[in-house]
Amino acid sequence: MNRPQEVKTPGLGWFRSSQRLGLIILALGLAAYFLLPAWAAPPASNYDALRLFTEALFEVSQKYVWPKNEEDLMYGSLRGMMNSLDPDSSFLTAKEYQNYVQGVKRPPAEAGMDLIVKDGLLTAVSVIDGGPAARAGLKPDDHIIKIDGQIVRNLTTQEAARRFQGAPGTAFKLHVIRSGEVKPLDMTVTLEPLSVNTVTTVYLDDAVAYVRIRYFNDETPVELGKALNNIKQHKPAVKGIILDLRNNARGSMEEAVRSASLFLGNQQILIAKGRSPKTEQSYSGKDRDQVFKTLPPMVVLVDQGTARAAEIMAAALRDQARATLLGSKTLGLCGLTKAFPLEDGSALVMTVAQCYSPKGAKIPGKGLEPEIPGQKLSAAKAEDKAPAPQKGPAPVMSPEQDPLVLQAKDLLISGKPKPVAPTKPAA
Repeated sequence: MNRPQEVKTPGLGWFRSSQRLGLIILALGLAAYFLLPAWAAPPASNYDALRLFTEALFEVSQKYVWPKNEEDLMYGSLRGMMNSLDPDSSFLTAKEYQNYVQGVKRPPAEAGMDLIVKDGLLTAVSVIDGGPAARAGLKPDDHIIKIDGQIVRNLTTQEAARRFQGAPGTAFKLHVIRSGEVKPLDMTVTLEPLSVNTVTTVYLDDAVAYVRIRYFNDETPVELGKALNNIKQHKPAVKGIILDLRNNARGSMEEAVRSASLFLGNQQILIAKGRSPKTEQSYSGKDRDQVFKTLPPMVVLVDQGTARAAEIMAAALRDQARATLLGSKTLGLCGLTKAFPLEDGSALVMTVAQCYSPKGAKIPGKGLEPEIPGQKLSAAKAEDKAPAPQKGPAPVMSPEQDPLVLQAKDLLISGKPKPVAPTKPAA
C-alpha cells in the first residue's frame, strides 16, 4: 500500500525564535485558524477554547516552579491533544517523523505486545504467542502502571510501542495491574527479535486444518499463501478450516487485504469512509491470489484482542465467504491514518477514515460480534490450567487442548457452515 499523501499545514517551527509569550499566543491563534478547512468559519466555541488554552499556557510559563521552554509546552500540548483522539493518532517530533517517512522498519528486538491507552492506563491489547512479554507472564488487558519504577504518564500508543523496541537483551521491569488480582504484579520483559514465522498450521484428526496468524507483517500474506496451498493439496481433503485471529492486534490495511485476497480473490474486502462522503474508498483483492475455487467451510476465532488487520480480515470473510465467527466481541480498532507535516519538521498522524465491512458494518468503536459465543472453561479447570501469576507465565495451550478450537472443529465436522463458491463482483 502506498503511503498516504502528506498534507502540509502551518507549523510551530518559528516558535523557537519567539522571545515573548505574546508572540506564541498570536501564533497559536493563527495556527488554529488556518488549520480549519478553508470553507469553515471558526465558531465562537473555538475562540473560547483557544482563550482558555492560552490562559493556561501563560500561567504555566510564568508560574510553574521549574522553567519550561516554549517547545516543551507546545509539544506536550500537541501530544496530549492527539492522544485524546484514538490509539492510532499521535504527534511525532521531527526525528520521529523522518523515521515514519522512511517507512516502518522491523526493530532489532521488541517486547512482542500491542498497547493502547485505555481509560487513561497503558493497556496490553494483545500479547504475541511465544514473545518476550508472553513468556514474562503478561496477558491481554493487563495495565502497565510503572516502567523501571517510573509511573507511566502521557504516553501515546506509538510512544509506548517505541519504548519497548531496541537492542536485544534490553530489560524492563514492569508493575502491572490485572483484573481479579488483589496486588499489582512485578515482571521483567527482555527485548528479543520476534520469530520470523507469523503463520502456523496444525491438522486436527486429519480432518480440519487449524491456521494460526500470530500477528500481521509484510511477510504474512506469503506465509499464509503457502499454508493454504498445502491445505489444498492435503489428502484426504479437509472438512474445513479454522482461522485463529485471537490476540492479534497488529497489521496494516494492505496486509489485511493481501491476506484476505487469498481466500476471496477479487471480491470486496474493505470500505473506508472519511468525514466527507466523497472520501469513501473500496478495496478488493486480486483474482490471481485466490487459492481455493470453492472455499472449504470456515470458522474464524476472534476475541477482544482482535483488531486492525485481523478485524478487517474477519469481517470480510464473514460477509463474503459466510465464515462463522466464534469467540468474543473484537476490539473495534480499525482506521486509515495520514501524516500532516508541520513547519518545524514535526507532524500529526491522525485517523482520517474508518473501516467498514463489505456489507457496510462499521468496525471502529463497535467491533465484530461473533455468531457463536466461545465456550468457557469451568472455574475448576481454569484454575488447574492457570498457575498463580507470580510463578510465571501460564503454559501454552496446544490447539488440541483449546476449548474454542475444539468447539470450532465440532462445528465444521457437523457440516456447518457450508462450502462457499466464489462470486464475481458486480461490474
